[in-house]
Amino acid sequence: MKKSFLLFVAVGLFFASCTQEYRCQCVIKYTGNPPGIPDSQTVEFMIRDKKDQAAALCEANSTTVTQFDITMDEKCQLY
Repeated sequence: MKKSFLLFVAVGLFFASCTQEYRCQCVIKYTGNPPGIPDSQTVEFMIRDKKDQAAALCEANSTTVTQFDITMDEKCQLY
C-alpha cells in the first residue's frame, strides 16, 4: 500500500511539472513616414502549457502589417 501511494505521488509530481506558466513578451514597433506614428510598446501575457507548445503559441502572435505607409512589426518571444 505504501509503495503504490508513493508511486502515485511521484507520477503526479512528474505530470504536474510538465505544464507550467510562461510569460510571452511581444514588442510592437511602428515605422513609416506619416507624422503621429505611435511609439514602440511591449505587451506581456501568460501562457500555461508545456514549454514547446507555449513557445509555439507565443510566437504565433508575431506579425507584420503594412497599411497607409505605416508598418507595424510585432515580434513575440517566450520568457
